[in-house]
Amino acid sequence: MNKLFISLFVTIIFCSQILAQSPAENLSAKIAQKMKDSLSLSNVQKNQLYAINMRLCGQKETVRQQYAATDSLRIKIQKIENTRDSLYSTVLTNQQLILYKPKKRNLVNNN
Repeated sequence: MNKLFISLFVTIIFCSQILAQSPAENLSAKIAQKMKDSLSLSNVQKNQLYAINMRLCGQKETVRQQYAATDSLRIKIQKIENTRDSLYSTVLTNQQLILYKPKKRNLVNNN
């Protein structure tokens, strides 16, 4: 009975921590983890990419609030997305960048 209670308690704690994260945090963590797995990144690189992704999510959210559902919104968001590679290039090695480019679409999409 105690084992069941402890297992249930741990599961509840784990689930509450996952739910407490914002969508931006979840997306940033997911992208950073996929990149770490695919490109053999160090933990430091993974954390730096997480921070970059959080910054990009914040910029996109600001633009969404300013431009609501207009054509300008799509253009502004695309401009933010277009900075991704240059930001990543400060973290990734040349070899990792070469591996990243063909995998980019799968790595940064939320799927």
